[in-house]
Amino acid sequence: MNYTAFSLVDITYTNINRLDDTFRFNQQQNFNTLIQSISLRSQPIKPLVSVLLTQDIANFDFGKRYKGLHTVWRLDFSSEHSKVFAKGTDSFYYLNNDCDGVAIYTKLEETAEIKSKVFETLDTSNINLYFKYNTNIR
Repeated sequence: MNYTAFSLVDITYTNINRLDDTFRFNQQQNFNTLIQSISLRSQPIKPLVSVLLTQDIANFDFGKRYKGLHTVWRLDFSSEHSKVFAKGTDSFYYLNNDCDGVAIYTKLEETAEIKSKVFETLDTSNINLYFKYNTNIR
């Protein structure tokens, strides 16, 4: 199964794991946090982050409070297990519930103000991270 996460939170993969560069370290920590949250149910395979600059938020499924043009991070990943994140008819139930409320670093490269300083996946007004199936195979 192929998935895509869309985020207003800076999840840039920097591969910086020391505090010598706090800014890039915090970007990496947001990426690590998201991967670890996804990993609660299934190991994400080949995670790949891309940055989409100056995106019209109206074309995405973020919370109602976000408007205008913003930077969006896209995380593509796969899972060997089908429907591992599903509960009933909700295909992303566990992804959303496992990621919601998880602490993040803010004031990085994001253009949206993330007041809560957490991944928001459930509150329709404040969603800053959501998941979709990705039918494109990398």
